[in-house]
Amino acid sequence: MLCTFVVLQRAVLVPVFRALDSGVVVAQTRGTSFAAACAAAKGKYEVDTIDAEGRVDTAVFELQGGGGAVIVAIDVCKADGAVLCGLKYIGFGVTEAGLQSNTQVIKDLAEFLQRAFQAIPDNELSIINTDNFPNNGDHIKKLVLELDWVQAGDAAAFRAYLDAKVHFHNTMVDRITNHRAGDSLVPLTEPLPAKAIAIEDLRGALDADSLRKIPGVHVRTDKSEIAKDYLLKFSLGNAVNSAMVYLLALSRQRTANQFQKFSIISEYLDVLFEKDILPALVAGDVAESEARKFYAEWLVRMKHPHFGLDNFWVSQNALLRVYVRLLNSVNINVANDKNYYPSKFMAFATAVALRFLTPWQADSKRDAPTIFVGQMDPIQNGAPIFSLTEKTWSYDTGLTANVSTGKYEFDDGENGRVARLLWRASQQVLDASKSSSYDFPKSDRAESSSEVSSGVGVAVASVLSSVKGFDLTNDAYASFAADVAALYQRLVSGKQTALETLEDVLRNHQTSEYLGTKEEVATFVREAVASVQIIDVHTHLFPPSHGKLMLWGVNELLTYHYLVAEFLQTAPMQVEEFNSRAAAC
Repeated sequence: MLCTFVVLQRAVLVPVFRALDSGVVVAQTRGTSFAAACAAAKGKYEVDTIDAEGRVDTAVFELQGGGGAVIVAIDVCKADGAVLCGLKYIGFGVTEAGLQSNTQVIKDLAEFLQRAFQAIPDNELSIINTDNFPNNGDHIKKLVLELDWVQAGDAAAFRAYLDAKVHFHNTMVDRITNHRAGDSLVPLTEPLPAKAIAIEDLRGALDADSLRKIPGVHVRTDKSEIAKDYLLKFSLGNAVNSAMVYLLALSRQRTANQFQKFSIISEYLDVLFEKDILPALVAGDVAESEARKFYAEWLVRMKHPHFGLDNFWVSQNALLRVYVRLLNSVNINVANDKNYYPSKFMAFATAVALRFLTPWQADSKRDAPTIFVGQMDPIQNGAPIFSLTEKTWSYDTGLTANVSTGKYEFDDGENGRVARLLWRASQQVLDASKSSSYDFPKSDRAESSSEVSSGVGVAVASVLSSVKGFDLTNDAYASFAADVAALYQRLVSGKQTALETLEDVLRNHQTSEYLGTKEEVATFVREAVASVQIIDVHTHLFPPSHGKLMLWGVNELLTYHYLVAEFLQTAPMQVEEFNSRAAAC
């Protein structure tokens, strides 16, 4: 087995194939740190597993199998025939950022497969990607075939080899993994979940019987099976993560397991699950009982007290993640239910992600033009006091955050397009907010509130319309975009924190939800009236059929009777005289 190493390769895939007694070749196409560390450790590496009580179990994995020698390949594309001779599995540890057209890692993979075509043309090869990207195997094959030299006329035999001998498996991996404190080369992971990896094998290329005997491994031989795995992982587990990590990051919470400190976040997630996520899962043929069980188990995993993922690290590639994890449920629901409208909670989840992607200063003072500086929400009464000496940490290469100053750096994953668009929209909101406050003089640049709202709406619609399947000509999407824009405007106004905005959404969602039928309206009105002791009735809103309720006993045909009431307050004419004249008319 050949592995290009990331933490999920080390924590999931290598243990699987070592259990099959397969030898492993370590290949690191970018840098040499892990491959060199394996060579120095004579072909061994460690994985830490931490349980809910904080106990750490360290497992040591040896890369050699069946008495074979340890081989560490730094330049995988130059591997000789001896290395390739018994090759069957290729673990491809690349994130969605690398799964793009013409990236170096795709070029490296194609070059390696060309080397395999020349050296071991009869070997059946299985490429197994351990990043969670929908239909990742199909996508990787597409990217390889798109390369110019692969499309050339003289590469026809190579393309035929890819179709006949190379299996690009779709996979789903689910083991929450970080790294040991102070040593990024050692994975730190949760206990092995029941479904750590699902591998699609429609052509029978894998040793399915042996793989199924390994804990946490599932082999899918029917296309519908991996589709359900994706829905549960992306549209439920990962969707819940994305719904809260931007909120937590803006609220100065460093790790995802901190969500359990805020009861309103749990309430918010529960309603989002019921209104948007669960219907999409059921439409995708996931049993409701299975979905509810997965949701409950996922929340338990996310509450692990000794293992919380960095919110800022998880928040990267925000727009892509919002699409894959959240808006996919919207697309499914719109396609399957003509009465479905995305809830205010889905709108909030989307708006808070856009708020995270909003720069708070014009210049990041970095050489890279795609690095921006965001600002967390201000500290509120009752919030923890963060030490002024709190250190800035790097949550990814070249990106830092500090919960004391509230500043964080980010890359919007869209070459700066989204961040710059949101910067302009947010500045309009902030200028208008200042001009409307008694603390600030009227700004010459301040625009009317309608112009500001229009500008925000255009910006949000522009961002959302770039997402696959988002159709603004459909009323459900247009209504959703308007909800996102309204919430985003509140989030960037500086008048409320994200948590305070969420409190309002939770408090008002019963009155702000779309009512699709007359029966729903009638039920809502009955329940609303029954829940209060006093009702202030504006009788001028009643139709003539409700004349007995009219003030002053004015004839029900006088629809604008409140004007008559005002007249009678000051006129010398009495009610009886007025009524007699009205009757005479």
